[in-house]
Formats: sequence, C-alpha cells, structure tokens
Amino acid sequence: MAGERFIARSKVMRALADQIRRFARTDSNVLIAGETGSGKNVVARELHLRGKRAKQPFVTIDCPSLSSTLIDSELFGHERGAFTDAIAARAGRFELARSGTVYLDAVNELPLDAQSKLLRIVEEKRVERLGAQTSFAITARVIASTGADIEDDVRAGRFRHDLFHRLRVLPLRVPPLRERTEDVLPLARYFASRAVAADKRPAPAFSRDAAEALRDYAWPGNVRELRHAVEIACQTAADTVKLTDLPDEVLATPTPDDKAPERQPTLDEIERRYVAATLRAVHGNQTEAAARLGISRKALWEKRKRYGMD
Repeated sequence: MAGERFIARSKVMRALADQIRRFARTDSNVLIAGETGSGKNVVARELHLRGKRAKQPFVTIDCPSLSSTLIDSELFGHERGAFTDAIAARAGRFELARSGTVYLDAVNELPLDAQSKLLRIVEEKRVERLGAQTSFAITARVIASTGADIEDDVRAGRFRHDLFHRLRVLPLRVPPLRERTEDVLPLARYFASRAVAADKRPAPAFSRDAAEALRDYAWPGNVRELRHAVEIACQTAADTVKLTDLPDEVLATPTPDDKAPERQPTLDEIERRYVAATLRAVHGNQTEAAARLGISRKALWEKRKRYGMD
C-alpha cells in the first residue's frame, strides 16, 4: 500500500496516529502487528516520514518473496565473484538504506534459518557482504510488520523468541477495518479519487445506500479489500456510486451483531441491498429478477422506484 494516505477519523486510529508521532522521534526498532490488508505498510512509511530520517532512503524487504538461496545476497549484498552468478558487486538492502529505514514486510514469513541471520544484523548492527573480508556498521532504523497472531508463532517455535523481542522494542497494533467504521467512508472517497485520477474526472460521490452498505460490511480483507471494491465500483459508476455498482459480497445481507446493537441495518436497507444484488446477478433483466425475488414485474418496478434504482 505504498503511497497511500494515513487516514484517521476513528478514535482508535487517532490514538495510533499519536503513537506514530511519538515513536517517529526515536531510533528504536518498531514491530507493527495487524491483519492482512489493514494498512501496516502505510503505518511503516508514516513512521519514516515523520522522523528525522525522512530524507534518507526507505528500503522495503518483502520477506515472503525471499528465496532461501538469495536471502544472504539480498540482506548483506555480495562482492564480485562471491558465487557463480555474482558477475558484479551488489549492495544489500541494509547497506542501500544508509541512515534511513529498513522495513521488513511480513517478517514472520521468514524461515527460521533466515531469522537467525536477521537476528545477527539486528544485534550486532554490522553487515558483511558475501565474499568480503571486512564488515561495516549499519545506521538504518529497523521497522518490521507481522500478522496479528505473531505471539502464537513465537509460542509455537515458528518465530524466534529473541528476534521477536529485538524487533518489538516499540510495539504498534493496527486495528482491522471492522473496528474503525468511521474511517470507511473517508477511505472510500480517497480510493475513489485515485481510481478516476487517470481519466481526469471528478471522483464520484457515494449514495446514502451505498455508503451504509460500505459501513455495515465486515471487510475481512480490511483496507485492501475496500480499495478493490471502490475501484470496481468506479468502473461502472457515473457521478455517484450506487448500490448496484458495489461488489456482490458487499451487498450480502449483514449478519446481526449482538456486540454492536447501536448500528444494525434496517429491514428497508436489507431489502434494498437484496434487490440490488439480485439485479446485478441477472445483469439487469427485470423479468428474471422478479422471478427470483418471487414478486411481479410491477412490484419490482415499484421497489426500484422506491429505492432509487431507476
């Protein structure tokens, strides 16, 4: 999610923003935990941009993509001739970061042997290129992100206990989108403006019904799923995103939640979304939609008129 804005309207995200401001002033390692798609990459970049290293490089290491044969070269770098394909010297990621920030994305995905190598860098703050005779000090700050269940991985022995504590000097938790519903619409509007920017047209607004559907959906894929849903909606929307522009899963009937009695969809809202989802499923065919709904075409017409689906 590099390049995206940090949007914090909800209470929990405003609290996180305060933590980021405080942590950005220090040099200590930070471990950012959260569900997939919740915005950990955006938080990492905010920590970099708000600190004294902002003008230095921000180097991302995508840990899941590191193959076991390339980990040493990627992290440490290598000299020419260090191995068969080393036709030229190459700096590793920590060296490239200089006095900036090294961001270890999804560090919990590293295999145990690679965790040991990373631990050595974090503890000694020195790096030696493969094939080199000398090492040099690294001054980059280390920020890492991990899944929400990292402590389970530590207890199960899948992630090194010592590395966990070395990285988690300053812990941050990014709440899932379902815990910050006040951020859904501001994020949706931002993604809408980005989705149409290439076409140089104004961002579509969101109808009341579409906004309520976005707010009520649980977003298991978090901010990443919201971004994709808005991008899909903007492909068919004109000046306003309507219910029928939203993906089917967003239109699904919400499950009542006893833990959130202050906001439950009304029967009208549920019916409206069900009609919209049915119309989408039959590509707007009125006869088939009426048959699936078990009503007459006239009744369907009346519902469409009532719900502004003309």
